[in-house]
Amino acid sequence: MSVEVLRTYRFRCDEVQCATSVLSDTNEAPSDWTKVSSIAHQAYGPLPSVKSGRARLHAMSADGVRTVGRFWLHLCPAHPDAVAEHLPQTDNPGGQGVTVSCSCGAWLASSAGFDAKSVWLRHFETSLASTQGQTPPIEGDRVT
Repeated sequence: MSVEVLRTYRFRCDEVQCATSVLSDTNEAPSDWTKVSSIAHQAYGPLPSVKSGRARLHAMSADGVRTVGRFWLHLCPAHPDAVAEHLPQTDNPGGQGVTVSCSCGAWLASSAGFDAKSVWLRHFETSLASTQGQTPPIEGDRVT
């Protein structure tokens, strides 16, 4: 008897009212989809010299402490600019927890032990509902 493991990845559009999804054999989104990163706003200078020590190099690298809490949004070809006015921003400047904010200027949370993506999605759905003249959703509900 032999065992074969088949892996398939499903990408769902993160636009609130879109139900589009696509299957992929790799963990990379299809080339025509837009991928939005919550750490795209971070700008790093040149890395310190190798003589600075491993801990400092790790903290300054793209995979280091500042990227804790990062998440990605995947947008289908029909909605490439769905979050253009509300880009998610996560950071961990002092290594004490995740700070979640939005490019619209809203500061959402700063702590450890929460899901940064769900905090930002709640803000986005509330903002979307208020611009469309609807009442904001009750916490935990999704706008449909």
